[in-house]
Amino acid sequence: MKDKKKLSVNNREGTLIITIAVIFVAMCILKGELFYARSNIEAIFSNLAYDLLLACGMTFVIILGGVDLSVGAVLALSGIICTLMIQKGINIVLAVGLGILFGGAIGAVNGILVSKANVAPFVATLGSQSICRGACYVLTSGYFVAGLTDAYTNIGRGSLLGVPNKILVSITIMLLLALLSRRFRPLRSMFYVGGNRQAAFISGIPSGLTIILGYMISGLMAGIAAILMTSSLGMGHAGYGISFEMKAISAAVIGGADMHGGAGSFLGTALGVILVALVNNVFIMFNGSPNWSSAISGLMLLAAVAFDALRRRRKPR
Repeated sequence: MKDKKKLSVNNREGTLIITIAVIFVAMCILKGELFYARSNIEAIFSNLAYDLLLACGMTFVIILGGVDLSVGAVLALSGIICTLMIQKGINIVLAVGLGILFGGAIGAVNGILVSKANVAPFVATLGSQSICRGACYVLTSGYFVAGLTDAYTNIGRGSLLGVPNKILVSITIMLLLALLSRRFRPLRSMFYVGGNRQAAFISGIPSGLTIILGYMISGLMAGIAAILMTSSLGMGHAGYGISFEMKAISAAVIGGADMHGGAGSFLGTALGVILVALVNNVFIMFNGSPNWSSAISGLMLLAAVAFDALRRRRKPR
């Protein structure tokens, strides 16, 4: 049974690699240097760091059979909290740490609402989204939080061997989470809890704590993404992260995460992030409006869910 599941995930990843390669080659032929120019490639990957972190956190939540609609708002609020502290002269390390921990705390609250209070994940995280987004506007009155120190902006704007720090951080975290999801028992248990929560509980797995951990990781990823975004852009703002949850869900599901829980792949999620970014860029290259970005992510999500439903229906009982 395990071999079949592993084969299915590998097929999904292989399909994504081929799809990305075909789109890339086709665009190189159709648009030439306009597409593969360094400036355009940088544009494709400009938001990949943030999307990848949020999608990795979302992957854990979806593996648990849930969803987190608050990650975009948590990103914005974590960034505002961090930048406000730096603006007031608080130590950068302390401000960054508190900003990330705040994201994890909101995620933990979501997990408690879902696991202990039995609130539907959609309702719990939608409520958190509204509260966090409202708090962003209350704290900033809609203005940018600027005047940040160079030491802070260098976090997101710096690079190592020509590779931006934010890309290195996001890829490193993705690889670490992928490794821990296989080696670290609490994270490995998420697959069992998502597959059958009652059976996992009977087997001795603390289902409630596992769910809280999954949502907390999602919040932590939003907190880290907030630090990278605000330091890269040099300011915090209440409007950051709007519709980011849609891209995160789309990337995770396209990468093989099952909305019913129990399945997910971090390599698949990373490929899903790249595919979503690539398709959006292709749309813009053919004179499409960037404002269609959320709609495209939604269409890709529906296509992935429909594909999974069709594949599940064709499986022999």
